Amino acid sequence: MKYLAPRLAGALALSLFAFPALAGKVIDRILVRVNSRIITQSQLDNRIEQTSKDAGGAPSDPTKLDEVRRSTMEELVNEALLEDRAHDLDIVTSDADVEDQIKRLKEQNSVSSDEEFEKALAASGLTLERLRDQMKRTLIVQRVVGREVNSKVDLSDDALRLVYEREKETWRIPERAHIAEILIGRETDAKGSERKANEASQKLKGGAKWEDVVKEFSEGSGRDKGGDLGVVSKGELAPEIDKVVFSLPVAGVSEPVGTRRAWHIVKLLEKIPATYKPFSEMKADLLKREQETQFQKKLAEYLEKLKAEAVIRVSAEAARYYAAPAVAKTEEKEKG
Repeated sequence: MKYLAPRLAGALALSLFAFPALAGKVIDRILVRVNSRIITQSQLDNRIEQTSKDAGGAPSDPTKLDEVRRSTMEELVNEALLEDRAHDLDIVTSDADVEDQIKRLKEQNSVSSDEEFEKALAASGLTLERLRDQMKRTLIVQRVVGREVNSKVDLSDDALRLVYEREKETWRIPERAHIAEILIGRETDAKGSERKANEASQKLKGGAKWEDVVKEFSEGSGRDKGGDLGVVSKGELAPEIDKVVFSLPVAGVSEPVGTRRAWHIVKLLEKIPATYKPFSEMKADLLKREQETQFQKKLAEYLEKLKAEAVIRVSAEAARYYAAPAVAKTEEKEKG
């Protein structure tokens, strides 16, 4: 199930690419400690700044800005948890892996030279070395997710069949009917059209061939092919016609049915029972959907588990927009 890992990797690559780390010796306020890792004020500010740029500007509403702070801090904590878990699992990545990812990045952006690539990095506030470091972090986190989350996502045929059966009514194909009709317009002469429809009906009852009566009376587009309208699904026709069509026996012919614009005499050529789209036809759609929904569910569960097991200390300032798990302590409580 390696195909799921790129989803998280892509998201992390964007976030890591967008926010270069500060130089190691710069003094910065620590907002949250996640086990052995820290999240600083500048990391939060830089992430929010980039998010605002992508959204076309920072929200002016203080409430919405607080929402951005909360969601951004949640992202940073999740990333720290995954990186810390990688350390516990001794998951590493090689320089060759990083260079391979950089090569792919160049190809995806049609960058032909190192000089052009470094200019593009500089425009994003990055250097090649910082990019390498961030790529390494992204690959490590991707491997954690691949090992700890993807392995729990069940996309086997048996699992997909269970989903298919559970939602079978979603794939229902309603009853269908192959019909032909004699159509007589009533807009210009209401009484005359009704008289004409009754005359056509009487001829059919008297033994006249359907095709002959169609040619003599019908004004519909299917007149030259015996009035054939093809296959229609239940509920597709006008209610008064639909009710008659699906109550007829095969080869049965209806009495004239009046609608606002015409009279209809319908013949049922074939009745096709309601059925369901087969699993083989729906499998690809189910697989695509379950990849996303199962992955997101399992990832959320995994992150909650990591949070419950972690030591997360939140400063009083950060507590305004990050609700730490119950086991975590704020800096103020620790001092108390």
